Parts: sequence; structure tokens; C-alpha cells
Amino acid sequence: MTVSGNLEVFAGKPVVDFKTAGDIGDFSRVAPRLRCEYDSDDSLQDLLATMLKADGVAATSALVFGLWSESGETYEVRPTTAVELLIAEKDKLPAIDALFFGDIISEENEISWIEQTDYGAMWGAFPRLSQFWVRGGNGLRLGRIDHEHLDTLVIQTGGMSRALLHEALAVNAPIRHLELWLGAEDYGADSSVEDFSDLFGDKLFPKLETLGLRNSEYSDAIAQALVAAPLLDRIKTLDLSMGTLTDAGAKALAESGRLGKLEKLDISHHYVSPEGVALLRRATPNLVADDAEEVDEWDGEKHYYVAVGE
Repeated sequence: MTVSGNLEVFAGKPVVDFKTAGDIGDFSRVAPRLRCEYDSDDSLQDLLATMLKADGVAATSALVFGLWSESGETYEVRPTTAVELLIAEKDKLPAIDALFFGDIISEENEISWIEQTDYGAMWGAFPRLSQFWVRGGNGLRLGRIDHEHLDTLVIQTGGMSRALLHEALAVNAPIRHLELWLGAEDYGADSSVEDFSDLFGDKLFPKLETLGLRNSEYSDAIAQALVAAPLLDRIKTLDLSMGTLTDAGAKALAESGRLGKLEKLDISHHYVSPEGVALLRRATPNLVADDAEEVDEWDGEKHYYVAVGE
């Protein structure tokens, strides 16, 4: 998934835009998406309020929030009032088990410009929630997550703060899929591989199957730490895509002798040489290595870039 196209499917259901009554006949079969138009004064909470009055809305199990605006303004606007309305009217959506906040593509608003909000009240409001996806890190707060059913947490940013990363790693829930887009220092990323010591040491998320540490400027350091990590022995999928993996990280993974249990290793958007890719492929037949990038050299230095920054 990148930020170049809006969702077509979410939580296994086709995404269908809802704008007014009658747009959706059977809410149980689709994932409604609420999103503002540039030329409209309707806010996200206006659209949500309209949808909540629609016949059959209680059957909605997956809900997507796209571009938000206030009085036609899309920049420096947060989805706070829509989130507050969603929580206040939670009893009208008893079947909700999947939420995505921020299905916003780069043509609408760059990921590093998306203003987010505090979702701390979400977890108690929706006890059936199993998937939570969010895009944009500015002002994003998860709060303390203690949840019996949340098994998928995806946070997509162009630059994830250490504070936000620590909130994600402190989640107390049966997480099976953890996906973090770490992003670039130029856009607010200030974490390091040391922040993952408890995760890599197998002290967190005992049910974890898929680990995605994507869009990272320190993919090599992650790879080199993982080869000595107990966690690598039990996860099924390792996703280091969209980052800056080079031969150094690829060689560490390939020569570790510990990739045999992986059902999938994804390094797409990488800086690994063809020889390095071949080395990895011999170590695991389940390698995805699309989108090889060329190193940018100027001022006598090599520069590597994540897939999504601004």
C-alpha cells in the first residue's frame, strides 16, 4: 500500500463512498467511506451524522474516513469532531470491527501534512474492534490501549516520533499484525533501532505473526538487530519494504540462517544489489524484492530515501 491511490478494499469489503442517504443499500456488504470534497462545505462530522441516520447503518462492520475539512479548508484541520461524534454515537454502530482514519492520498494532502487527533477514547467505545489503521502522524495520540480483540494495528507516517512509537509498542492487545511506517527524520522521525529492544527480545505481543517496520531510514540497523532477536523465530512475515535496506542489511539477514521459518520477506523499494538479492533469495524462497532503487550520490556522499516522506 502506498499513498498514491485511495482504498478499494478494506477489511475484506469493497470501499464505497457515502455522501447522502441512498448511496449504500446494504451496509453489511461494504466498507463505507466518508470523505470531504474540496468544493464542499460539508465537514466529516456532517457526513457521519447523515450516515448514522441511514436505514441499515447498524450493520456496518468496517468504516473508512478519508479527507477531512472544515468550511472547505483541508490543511491544519483535525478529525477531532468526527471522532468525538463517532464515539458519542457508538451504539448506532454495534458491529464495527475495523476502522481506518486517513485514507488520504498525496494529491489530496501529503502524508506529512495530515493533522491527526487523540484516539484514546476509541478503545473503550468499540470493544469488538479488531483492526485499527491510521495515516498521518502530526498530533496523533493512541492513548493507553487495553483491548481484548484488537489484532491489527497499522500506523502510516512520513515521520514517526519516538513518543508515538512507544505508545504503539505499549499496546496491551492480542496483536497479530503490527505495521509501522517509521518515515524520515526531515519529517519528524526521531526513533532508533534501540527503541525496539523489548519487541525484538520477544517481550511484547506474544501472538504476533506479521511485523512491518516499513518506510525506515535505518532498515539496515533493523535487519542487523533482528538476526540476533528471538522474535525472528516465531513471526511468519517480515516486511522491511519502502525503506533503505542495502547489502549490509541483506547480507546480515541472508547469512543468519534464521529465515527458513518465514512465509514472506518483503524488502520492496530497496537499495540491495542484484548479488545481494540473490543471496537473500537463496536464504528464503519467499522473498519479495520489487522496486530496486538507485543510490543518489552528490557532494561525495551517498543518499538513500524512504518511499514516503513528505
